[in-house]
Amino acid sequence: MKQYLPGIVRIAYIGCASLPLNIEMKALVGIPSGIYDMIKEVCFTGTPTCVTENVYDNHAQVEKSTLTFSSTDDIPLRQLLAFLALDTNGRWWLIGHHEDPFPIIKRTHQTGEADGEKAGYVYEVSLIGRKTLILVSI
Repeated sequence: MKQYLPGIVRIAYIGCASLPLNIEMKALVGIPSGIYDMIKEVCFTGTPTCVTENVYDNHAQVEKSTLTFSSTDDIPLRQLLAFLALDTNGRWWLIGHHEDPFPIIKRTHQTGEADGEKAGYVYEVSLIGRKTLILVSI
């Protein structure tokens, strides 16, 4: 079963070390979590997508979330980062944890169109775990 995050209006990232401990387990049992550290906003173009699906991996049911967006920002990929997405309902969603597994970030360079569109990057952030898309407050 696939679930799509409705209309992403803002995207940000934060270092995984700044996240609360055991946020995945808290989300599984319904304990609300908050992020109290500074987040870094990302300027994006186009329409970002965030898809979460249940998959069968190593004899267990797990969740896989993938956030895809285009941006001209140079995000520091050498750091362990978690990503946040704000939907049209005003809720922040987190992809990432303080502990393993960490999100996998893939960056692809794209050239601009001939009509004057800027060149930039396409980012794909994916995470597989027991709970990968977590509702948080900021």
